[in-house]
Amino acid sequence: MRRLGIIFIVFLASCLALNSGPQRAQAAPQQTGLILDAARQYYSVTTLKRFIREVHVGGGRFLQLHLTDDTRFGLENAHLGQTVKAARKKGQVYYNRRNRLAFLSKAQLKTLVAYGHKHSVEVIPEIDTPGHTRALIQLLRVSSPANRKLATRIAAHHELNLHAKETLPFVKRLLGEYVGLLRPGQHLAIGGDEYSSAAQPNQPNTVTYTNGLSHYLRQHHLKTMMWNDGLMRADLPHLDHHILVTYWSYDGESASAKLSRQRRRLRATLPQLNAAGFQTINANFWYLYVITQPKTFTTANRTYWQRDLKTNWTPQIWDKTNQSARATSPNNLGSAISIWGDGKKTYSQKQVYRLTRPFLTTYFTMTRTTPFK
Repeated sequence: MRRLGIIFIVFLASCLALNSGPQRAQAAPQQTGLILDAARQYYSVTTLKRFIREVHVGGGRFLQLHLTDDTRFGLENAHLGQTVKAARKKGQVYYNRRNRLAFLSKAQLKTLVAYGHKHSVEVIPEIDTPGHTRALIQLLRVSSPANRKLATRIAAHHELNLHAKETLPFVKRLLGEYVGLLRPGQHLAIGGDEYSSAAQPNQPNTVTYTNGLSHYLRQHHLKTMMWNDGLMRADLPHLDHHILVTYWSYDGESASAKLSRQRRRLRATLPQLNAAGFQTINANFWYLYVITQPKTFTTANRTYWQRDLKTNWTPQIWDKTNQSARATSPNNLGSAISIWGDGKKTYSQKQVYRLTRPFLTTYFTMTRTTPFK
């Protein structure tokens, strides 16, 4: 998913436990967690358990697994023909025979959810739609003649077409394979980021789609998380306010100044979401993204990032380095650090775990000791 054109900026300038009802009576201790890109980089159950323990030791409350993106649909799904029965298994890893990419089985996800619960860490799977669905669409096209025909109706330029009436029911069927794997009250993340059509003041199709998925999950006693990108300011009164919004960027970190200004005119700010009744997690890209590329892990850049985070960031700073308009509402529940793949698989999963630990330690230590107000 993210943001590879501005990686260098980040390091030079930069459930249990989650409540997601629409209103809160008083401030609570901040929620913290980790968002892990498990689409560009495959992580085994063993490695994911290590990250769960890392979150637990740091006092974090959740691990969001970004399992699907343009590069990989990283989870078993019968509707897409990606099953353990059809896969090649090597050790404890399942590989899709067509694209040779590894994926987690549904049983493995259920194991991780249980393991997280044991360590007081909510494991949140993310199935990213309607954008970043190239890998999903590729599986759809080769899984069956019926799915190939469906793809002609719901796929548009490697994204799902929200104008097609079949899109929402199809995605509900996809999510339906996972709702029984989660504990009641847990979150399932539905993506919602960097969707190309999100450039109009009002997005009625996006509102219908988002509300449809959120209501579907609520019927299954689950809660919805999504990224902030597709939430237009004018649409806030019409959106399901039970959605927990992960706020990573106001303008999408575009290299185009014109596009950034346009997005800032249309999109809701984090404080505006809170004022409208939405709860949020601050995932400020400027400070809280760790991109797995070599320059990130030089001693100089790591030291700079640690000092910058401790000196210049607080959980209320949500818009790059902007110190004004802080997110002071109790509806801003906390923050999350992200580990994002560079798209090149530069490091093995074991190396990623080892190299990112200093960043995680700094973040969790700081958020435990920084007053959240």
